[in-house]
Amino acid sequence: MEQKKIFIVEDDLVLLETIQDILLDQGFDCQGCFHPENAIRMIEKYRPDLVLLDYMLPEWNGGELCSAIRAIDGFEYTPIIITSAYAKILLSISDYGCDAVIEKPFRISDLIGVINSQLCTRRSDSGLLPKIKKVVKSALPLG
Repeated sequence: MEQKKIFIVEDDLVLLETIQDILLDQGFDCQGCFHPENAIRMIEKYRPDLVLLDYMLPEWNGGELCSAIRAIDGFEYTPIIITSAYAKILLSISDYGCDAVIEKPFRISDLIGVINSQLCTRRSDSGLLPKIKKVVKSALPLG
């Protein structure tokens, strides 16, 4: 079986390294980003099978970053999971186009379960993605 690649965006370095270690132990290939402003460029280069984003990031939030990732060619259907310690905003996070939301603190088994579930789920085009992608590309400075 091909090793799945997971890209993690987390500004808490200890948590980033902990999640990376756990996912490596689970057989995933991982790359992390501590500076969210570098995430888009790194994601384009790494080409992950799944992206795990923290919601509360400096400069912009994980939801905005999720929308920017969706605008990258080839990432329309890449699973994106957002983690957040702020339960009050969890209901609106899915508006950004993420596939799942995990509330912090989370159990490792729950994280692994959601990741495996998302990697096994097939996505299809609803017809709206090309339109949304065009709007997002025009609104966000991706270059």
